[in-house]
Amino acid sequence: MKELTAQEIMTREVITVPPTATLREAAQLMAEKQISGMPVVDDAGHLVGILTEADILDPDKRHTAIPRTGAFGIFLIPEEQLRRAYDDGLALTVDKLMTRKVVTVTPNTPISELMRLMVVRRINRLPVMDGDRLVGIVTREDVLRGMLRGHQSAE
Repeated sequence: MKELTAQEIMTREVITVPPTATLREAAQLMAEKQISGMPVVDDAGHLVGILTEADILDPDKRHTAIPRTGAFGIFLIPEEQLRRAYDDGLALTVDKLMTRKVVTVTPNTPISELMRLMVVRRINRLPVMDGDRLVGIVTREDVLRGMLRGHQSAE
């Protein structure tokens, strides 16, 4: 029996976000589309990162990304004012918190390799790239459905 590949189980209509979107906009998009993460693509459509719910929900990560100093490291704004100004970090842009080193796969990547990458790298989604073009995304849910489909075909 032939092993399923990424192109057979991937979601082709990929929901993406630009690096200039705010975390609030990204969170709203995730909530509306009921997804837990999405690729970040620039104006030319190139993959530049990935943003997950965990990135947005981590207060320490948001807190660290908030700029606090100006030229020469001079402390410009009191912490409390800065915190209010950034609305607890949700006014930050996606590029401040996204993961830049994204693990990707090709359309021909076998499901066994998708599973291995997800477990070893502890990731929940893999962008599928055809050269420098984003053509799909494989989530853990896609892999589980693919496993079941493959198992049913074998019976």
